[in-house]
Amino acid sequence: MNIIVLYNDTAGKSEAKETAEKFQEYVTAHQPSSKVVLQPSNPDIDPEEVRQAAKKNQVDTIVIIGGDGTIHHGIQTFKEQLPDLKIGIIPGGTVNNFARMLGISIKPEEAFETILNGTDRAIDYGMVNDQVMISTMTIGLLADTAAATSQEEKQQYGPLAFMKRFFHYLFKKKQYKLELVSEKRKWQGKAQLLTVIMSNSAGGFTNFDESARPDDGAFHIILLPKLNILEFIVFLPRIIRGRIAKVPGVDYFTASELTIRAKEKKVQTRTDGDPTDDLPIQMKVIKHGLTMRVPEDKTESK
Repeated sequence: MNIIVLYNDTAGKSEAKETAEKFQEYVTAHQPSSKVVLQPSNPDIDPEEVRQAAKKNQVDTIVIIGGDGTIHHGIQTFKEQLPDLKIGIIPGGTVNNFARMLGISIKPEEAFETILNGTDRAIDYGMVNDQVMISTMTIGLLADTAAATSQEEKQQYGPLAFMKRFFHYLFKKKQYKLELVSEKRKWQGKAQLLTVIMSNSAGGFTNFDESARPDDGAFHIILLPKLNILEFIVFLPRIIRGRIAKVPGVDYFTASELTIRAKEKKVQTRTDGDPTDDLPIQMKVIKHGLTMRVPEDKTESK
């Protein structure tokens, strides 16, 4: 294996560089025939510089250290080369939806072992205009919540930080006038919450949607015109069991391609936790477009 390790040396109080060096030492000790190159990767570094480093070292495996935002950024950097690459993850974020979904351990040495001796699993990714999507795209309540939750709050409280802001925006009752068009249906109306997911893990919850699989070739679209706090409490057990689609008032459908527009002039989207284009957007599933290194017993997990 020829491996390039991408680490964000600017993300919060990240110890990503130290983790990258430990991984390099681990590979040297356990698989000396493999080559490991360490490469900082953050918004201040030109992606072309990162791609050239990979090309120079004839890399066949990209290892990304971090959470969903850092993974999103790393895969975005190599989106044209993805058919020829394998992707390994060393979790380093505060929520780690993507790693959780793949059953990758948050313990660094166990993640190291998976990269060297795990198995390959083909999973889907999405495109939001020209941006890669690995986990979730949100508009409305969840996007507003994520935008208002600081990195410090996420590091200190994890998913609870989201819940605090979530209820704050819930009581504001803001709705957006949306139009969604897919290959099978069209939806128009006011929505307080729209989230599009690619697996059963979202917002730190590993069983958000029991029907979603990371290799099913579909976006799973959850629309909530209006969220009543009392109904939310009543149906919370159903939501916790991953049956959000069964909650009254929720409009749920799947699609492989999706166009989303809004009546308002400026409606923001967030993809994998980071800001992306304002509406309108075009979305498309790239079925089995990512080859991931996963633990051997997780090749069929949800």
